[in-house]
Amino acid sequence: MSHVKKSQFRDPHRWVVFGVISSVYFLVFFHRVSTSVIAPNLLATFHTNATALGFMSSMYFYLYALEQPLVGHLSDVLGPRKVVGFWSLVATIGCVLFGLAPTVGWAAIGRGLIGFGVGGVYVPAMKSFAQWFREKEFATMTGLFLASGNLGAIVATTPLAWMASVWGWRSSFLIIGSITLMLALATLVFVRDHDTVIAPLSKEAPIPNSRSVPSRGSVLRVLSSMRFWVLAALFLGFFGPYFTFQGLWATPFIISILNLDALRASGLNMLIPVGFILGAPLSGWLADRILHSKVDILLCLLALMTGIWAILALGFHTLSTRGMMVLLLAMGGIAGGFATNLWALVRETTSGSILGLTSGLLNPFPLLGPAILQGWTGAIVNRVDRVNGIYPPAAYKNAFTVCLIFVISCLILCAVFRKMLPKKN
Repeated sequence: MSHVKKSQFRDPHRWVVFGVISSVYFLVFFHRVSTSVIAPNLLATFHTNATALGFMSSMYFYLYALEQPLVGHLSDVLGPRKVVGFWSLVATIGCVLFGLAPTVGWAAIGRGLIGFGVGGVYVPAMKSFAQWFREKEFATMTGLFLASGNLGAIVATTPLAWMASVWGWRSSFLIIGSITLMLALATLVFVRDHDTVIAPLSKEAPIPNSRSVPSRGSVLRVLSSMRFWVLAALFLGFFGPYFTFQGLWATPFIISILNLDALRASGLNMLIPVGFILGAPLSGWLADRILHSKVDILLCLLALMTGIWAILALGFHTLSTRGMMVLLLAMGGIAGGFATNLWALVRETTSGSILGLTSGLLNPFPLLGPAILQGWTGAIVNRVDRVNGIYPPAAYKNAFTVCLIFVISCLILCAVFRKMLPKKN
């Protein structure tokens, strides 16, 4: 990394950057999974069904996904600080609109604005961390960053269920909007960007440096790369089912399968982000210091996740409370490891000067997956009539089978991709 001054790696401001942006990212995951916990409240408030609920929830992912190329470009042009700060202001407006929504249609608009706003956090964060932290620290910092986001997912389970029961779900989101506003202002006031241009980490980097290639040419070179599309498919196929389950169906499914109330079911749902928090930094540390083949790690994680989805789709009737706890904790840990290693693989093969552009082009895909699957699975679940206001376990079987097929496809694709990569000396 000859273009990077070593002094930047000793600058204590990098911890201010990491701390503030990680605090904003906390809310990204909170909103990503919050619908699952308040799903019964939303169904009752808006007198709606699973199909409409799935569409409303998916608006977060559609807006988040579609803006990522723009966010990536602006991260390179404006700098991470402005993108994170101003986009968080948009998320604040979305929180307020969602909390005051008179109909499910207005709630969908509010959730879309939330998705658009928090969509301006991850890509500029990766750009910023790549400037402030060493190459050997990057996977570890990515894992810690993802862990901070999943603290938000934890708050979006039992704590949110408690808030909704005490203050109501509307007031809870108005409070979250106030917190979002404070973090947006903190980003604009306290965070500063580094002006260093980062050199590529890999001599085999397939993506050219934007200093010597026009922006349009860089985009075309990225999009014409087979490696890019394989990575994009892995993002979509893995995280589509994962966020569909965690962010929408986990709590209703647990209520149905184990006959628990919403507060206790949300407590079990909390194990998914707990697993993610443990798995993300641990896998990042192992990848940086012990294991060197990230593709092999991804293959193992995909095989494990295939087994979990097979149980959810085909063997859910055998799950006890303890079995469900183990399954949810494992699901989160596997997802944390998968995210950390897949993004680290992207970082290794991308020139730092266009890291924002490349990440922005890739980042829609883990969000397009749940955007598609939440509406799709909602329509499937809605084919079975509700019993006492909840959908029975049978309603989820075909929906989760679709998710299983997605993950199996990723496993096969990753095995093929492994053979495509050049062997390291």
